[in-house]
Amino acid sequence: MKNNQEIQMMRKTNMRIFPLYKKLGWDYLFFYTIDFLFLTQIKGISASDVVLKSTFYAFFSIIVQIPANIVVEFLGRKNSAILGNILNCIYMVIIMLSRNLFDLIIAEFFCAIAFSIKNVAEPSLLNESIPPSRYKSKIFSKISAKGASGYYILNSISKIIAGFLFAINGYLPVICSLAILIIVTILSIGFIEPIKKKTKSKLMYKEQIKNVKDGFIFILKSERLKALILCASLIDALIWILSTYHVSLQEELRLSSIIIGIIAAIGSFISAYASRTQNKFHERFRNKSLFIISILLSISTVIAGIFGIKAQGHILLLLIVIATFLIYSFGNGMYSTIIDKYLRNFANQSIDTKIFAAKNLFRNVFRMIIGILASFLLDKTTTAYCMIIIGIIFTIIFVLVEKYMKNRVGLKPEEYSKIERKYDEQKETQ
Repeated sequence: MKNNQEIQMMRKTNMRIFPLYKKLGWDYLFFYTIDFLFLTQIKGISASDVVLKSTFYAFFSIIVQIPANIVVEFLGRKNSAILGNILNCIYMVIIMLSRNLFDLIIAEFFCAIAFSIKNVAEPSLLNESIPPSRYKSKIFSKISAKGASGYYILNSISKIIAGFLFAINGYLPVICSLAILIIVTILSIGFIEPIKKKTKSKLMYKEQIKNVKDGFIFILKSERLKALILCASLIDALIWILSTYHVSLQEELRLSSIIIGIIAAIGSFISAYASRTQNKFHERFRNKSLFIISILLSISTVIAGIFGIKAQGHILLLLIVIATFLIYSFGNGMYSTIIDKYLRNFANQSIDTKIFAAKNLFRNVFRMIIGILASFLLDKTTTAYCMIIIGIIFTIIFVLVEKYMKNRVGLKPEEYSKIERKYDEQKETQ
């Protein structure tokens, strides 16, 4: 009875804290949008180097992803989340002290470790805090979406404030971001570990490493997961590049930091709306959801580039460019919430961390490849032309990927093979 009470207390506590935790700690508040301006205007680092430093983040993420998954298995979900938040604090301090690309590379190393751990530990912590039932997927997405939409709303407010703070002193938004990270670290201490570990031993460590290996082998054999992770990696890579490209384009169009901050804030409100309506979006488009999101992102990128060429001094063209950023914001908010829901389907505590780790590993491979291309293009031409090239490439790729996914994703549970549902916890409740 005591054990059942402890489990109930764990679930209530974690499910109560998680939305607030995600609102504040999903990503860096007060930082994005302003980070590009901070590094280029305050630190004097070139735009192409700023994009290139993100490529190093992807490279480091690839290297540390599997070790990060093992760290989560060893430390547990709660302690791993705490560690990831501490590393994020260190990252922000290095950013403030950075002077050149080398300093940024060191910062990206800490950032890569932090998010490699957090991106495995956090969704798994929530997943294992929800009791098994046929409604678990909806509960997971509802709680996750509540945190995500809250983050986008706070992010929109912080971007407006950051724009004004940056105009006063370029360091102020970064200091605010660090303060929030410290609060998030304290908040993560309030979680209760959902999976109790036995006393650790060398034999247990070997068994956990074997479990990680077996989990990755299963993922590579699963046609459904391979298709999902491929699509997710491509969408994520495009979103990641556009987060810099859109700000770079707005800066080239001579918009002030305050205006850029306001535009970013509106985008965050739209992302919040998208996050909250992801269930309706999924119910309408079903297995076409990811394809619709990807095409919206890629085609709007082409449009932004085409109209961005002549947008300076032309209000109508500038409004079209801003509209494409808002479409990007919608796609970002919808994708960020819906993808974890898809990945955790048919997953229990034995495989969920491996799935999230695999997603993070492959998305960073794509981030690195696309990041190198994006940095190369930005060094050779304007942001508008870069967006046209990137948008056309991704549109073609997404059409091909949609054909690959057609008979692999979005099927009814009974239409999947027994191998695909090997770790389906629903079998335990039926």
